Amino acid sequence: MDDKGKIVGSADVDENLALQVWTKDHSPRLVIFNKNKNTKKMIHFSWIEKKDRKLTINGAKRGQTISYLVEDFLPVIRQIIVEYAQADQKRFLQKLKQFVVDFDRVVHSPELITNKKDLAMLSEDKRSSLWLADCTGEDKRTGVFQPFFPYDSKEAEALTEERLTIGPDGHGADVLLRSGVVALLKKANPLRWHNPVRLMAAAMLMGFSFCDEDGSEFGDSLWVDKAPQATEPSFAASATPMKTPVGLSAFSLHTPGLMQMGHKLVAYIRHFDAVDGIESGEAMDGVKEMEGRGYTRTRRFDFQEKTIGDVPYRVTFYENAEEERMGLSCEPRAATARHKGELLYTFPTASYKKALKEDTRNATEDDFYTMTQLVWARQFRNWYDNVSPYIGKLIGLV
Repeated sequence: MDDKGKIVGSADVDENLALQVWTKDHSPRLVIFNKNKNTKKMIHFSWIEKKDRKLTINGAKRGQTISYLVEDFLPVIRQIIVEYAQADQKRFLQKLKQFVVDFDRVVHSPELITNKKDLAMLSEDKRSSLWLADCTGEDKRTGVFQPFFPYDSKEAEALTEERLTIGPDGHGADVLLRSGVVALLKKANPLRWHNPVRLMAAAMLMGFSFCDEDGSEFGDSLWVDKAPQATEPSFAASATPMKTPVGLSAFSLHTPGLMQMGHKLVAYIRHFDAVDGIESGEAMDGVKEMEGRGYTRTRRFDFQEKTIGDVPYRVTFYENAEEERMGLSCEPRAATARHKGELLYTFPTASYKKALKEDTRNATEDDFYTMTQLVWARQFRNWYDNVSPYIGKLIGLV
């Protein structure tokens, strides 16, 4: 292993086990080193995201086995990640700094609207953006950037007419970023605008999951020296083979393989104020659990795979008039290793009604879309809370 790369971080768990970081021209790998047998296993850091996972190794004595829970590795893994970053500091920090800039361009890439009718009936791709470039006037080269998210009074100070005007320079992300709007939003509410993008960028580079999706091949390609970059993300370029250098033109929020991660991130930012009120859990019998908590079934939807998980789900919608809450039980229609039983989500009725309007710009409301958005927002928050203890301090989260 060492002749093909190098170990840049190592710490003992105990006298039987050590954890290490290995790196060579792509995202780092976690190495599980059985000191008794002098054997190593190399895996992506996404492996540690399942905290109740059990690791069993052979002991020094014949027939002996030793078991560990992944959640117990947190202090050691945090230590070796810091060692890795310090040993490869220049390259890692350079990559992180540049990719945060690139990722900001992707996250804040506006969707162009040139027909006023489209504003009343937005496609799902356009609804999955944080910004609309409204060029529906007579001169299609000019217009205004419209925020497609709710904002408070402090954030509103960044959204001045001068900064949001679309002129001769174009209607893309670079123009929006140069206006200073995004930087001011980060200053006004860093937990919403700074932390999620920075954590997502670092996780992609470090080999964590793309918000529960496998992004290992794409993550590795980020470490290849980049080709010259285009000024705007291109959906057509998403077909670029992942083994080629990844530049800004190689992906967008709608790129296959990254779509789930990107759309969950947007849902989290848009519904940032609602996320804390969304509760998630699991149950072997969702209907029994929800009815036992005073919820009444109202309707049912079938969600295709890659909507709220890696398999199709039958989703039952509930209401609890007394508690003024709504809920979902999500029954997988095929085998999944991501959870046991059914997924459960509950949220205040007021938050749901508010989200319906925020997802459609006060046009036609879409139950199916908003349910998905709230689930995505909670899923992103769960993933964020899972990953940030490992790398949050290292990458400067607020």
